[in-house]
Amino acid sequence: MPKRKSIRRFASDKVQGEDSWVLVAMLTVEEMRESRKVVSAQGFDAFELGVDLLKKHCREWNWVWDDGSPMPQPKESPDVIEKLTDLEVDFLGNCIRGSEEEAKN
Repeated sequence: MPKRKSIRRFASDKVQGEDSWVLVAMLTVEEMRESRKVVSAQGFDAFELGVDLLKKHCREWNWVWDDGSPMPQPKESPDVIEKLTDLEVDFLGNCIRGSEEEAKN
């Protein structure tokens, strides 16, 4: 039976070390259209749009801080996105856009 894969799991070894992972929700066509409208509007800020998408689409992970303590779950504490490094944010953006090669089904 078919099963929609709108939430996917990605290995995040590149940014969080061995055995780390993240669950992200894929973008819908409606969300992509809305993003395009925002992009065409004056005063558009691509960075803020990206942060908003990360806060909305990152669901769960087993990520840790530099001291090894667990980060809060992004679905419960979306502002944790504000504390990520540029490499972590870039990685998550690629996941949300649906990078098939990094998916772990």
